[in-house]
Amino acid sequence: MLESISNQLRYRLVDVFSKKPLEGNGLAVFPHCQELSTEIMQKLTQEMRQYESIFLYPTKETHHFRARIFTMEEELDFAGHPILGAASTLHELMKNEEQQKWVFELRTKNVSVTTVKKEKSYFATMEQGEPYFEQPLESGKNLKFLKAFNLSANDKHETLPLQVVSTGLSYLIIPVQCSLEKVEIVTKELGQMLAEIGAKFAYILHVSQLEGRTWDNEGRVEDIATGSAAGPVGAYLIKHGIKQLNKEIILHQGRFLGRPSQIFITVRETSNQIHSVEVSGEVCMVARGIFDHLEVLEPV
Repeated sequence: MLESISNQLRYRLVDVFSKKPLEGNGLAVFPHCQELSTEIMQKLTQEMRQYESIFLYPTKETHHFRARIFTMEEELDFAGHPILGAASTLHELMKNEEQQKWVFELRTKNVSVTTVKKEKSYFATMEQGEPYFEQPLESGKNLKFLKAFNLSANDKHETLPLQVVSTGLSYLIIPVQCSLEKVEIVTKELGQMLAEIGAKFAYILHVSQLEGRTWDNEGRVEDIATGSAAGPVGAYLIKHGIKQLNKEIILHQGRFLGRPSQIFITVRETSNQIHSVEVSGEVCMVARGIFDHLEVLEPV
């Protein structure tokens, strides 16, 4: 069967977590989509060659969208910079509005985002909600994961544990005190190793410099700025007494890719004693385009 996508399938390219275009983390936003198959959304993401793409479907509620997020390899339940970029793209379409609030309906949760229009960019803040912590890894398992990233026991932070934390996507936080330049994935088994401890990805965090690195589990693509990891990182730093509640944390990423990025994190204490994580960043509009007369052959 031949499925024809709209003759006017529009997209917007944006850079997230940077004040300047061509820095930060790139993203393709497909606003106001018609229904597309999973396979077509995956192929469109691969065609765009962005780290991630997000597809938005309006609902009956004002400023409420169903969203689906894809990397080059797979669909994700949650991701940070696509949601911030999507909210800013929608805000741009409203022209003169200075501030707006949005709700994105994902596969496993709803996420609220506030966007503020600035002179040459947008500032978007996402409420990631309450963090979830697994028990810290037993010390005997540390070395296996350190070695997977070309690290030794001496590279690990002296006191902080390896621990899985999630605000929608689970990350193994690996705190280090060595230079991040030496970090690389040197095993083909990382995905399986992480799955065994309930993690999707790993995030290498230089604690004193507040800088991090993360890759896909094959080590082929390094992420420039990772909003879905920033929330867990902020919660981890609060839990272990490195940072304070209600104080802004600035996480750096992307330096090794020539696209320096800043991610702003605030962990707040709510009235019922539950901590809620906010992740914020600048969003720059970069380019726009249209897929014309695109037809994709659907498998039977």
